Amino acid sequence: MKYTLAAILAGILFTSSAEATVTLQFNGSFNTGILSNLANAAGTVSNGMRWGIVVSTSDATFAGSGANYDAYNAGVTTEGFLSFGGLATDDYFIPGTLTADSSGLMEGDFSTPGANGSIVNDMAGVALTGDLAGLGLGAGITTGDRFALIWFSDNTSLDGSNYGFLTDPSFTIPSNGALQDYGAAFAGADPTRLASNTFGTVPEPSRMMLLGFGLVGLFFRRRR
Repeated sequence: MKYTLAAILAGILFTSSAEATVTLQFNGSFNTGILSNLANAAGTVSNGMRWGIVVSTSDATFAGSGANYDAYNAGVTTEGFLSFGGLATDDYFIPGTLTADSSGLMEGDFSTPGANGSIVNDMAGVALTGDLAGLGLGAGITTGDRFALIWFSDNTSLDGSNYGFLTDPSFTIPSNGALQDYGAAFAGADPTRLASNTFGTVPEPSRMMLLGFGLVGLFFRRRR
């Protein structure tokens, strides 16, 4: 009886874990909607950059959209919460794989080619709350949470390195077990998407004041 009960419990846990993950796809089938033209900080469309998603786990805003996240010393291949101005945020980073080139990705019997600077890799295994064995354990990611794409110009997230950030109204976490295609957002010609943000801590007010006093002192010294 003990072994039977243990087997049943193990089956329930395995099923729950399997159903509590989702797969995100950023290229539509048959060449419709291709996410491409991801560029580095210099504006050069590039292959081989690291990318991932940032999930806003408790609201619909992102601290690092249009501003700069703090350096993420855990690295671009390690998931975790990002900080901004020295404070923790609800923005949870999940790494993807390298961006692909125009050779594309095979889907069944059909090839879905990308283009330079394109993401043709699915992000499989994004874990929702309750998943016991996947990504996002303890992150509080739930169906309907908004997410953004992030890519790393320098393939690092240290101070001074650059990243790109892209949001779209369609970027929401789907329901358990779903494979969601977001390719419709990229139908037609994709513009060049610049990695225009820079990782680095925002200077504290006290530091800014000291810098200001130093500049004033330098000004008066030069006048003498």
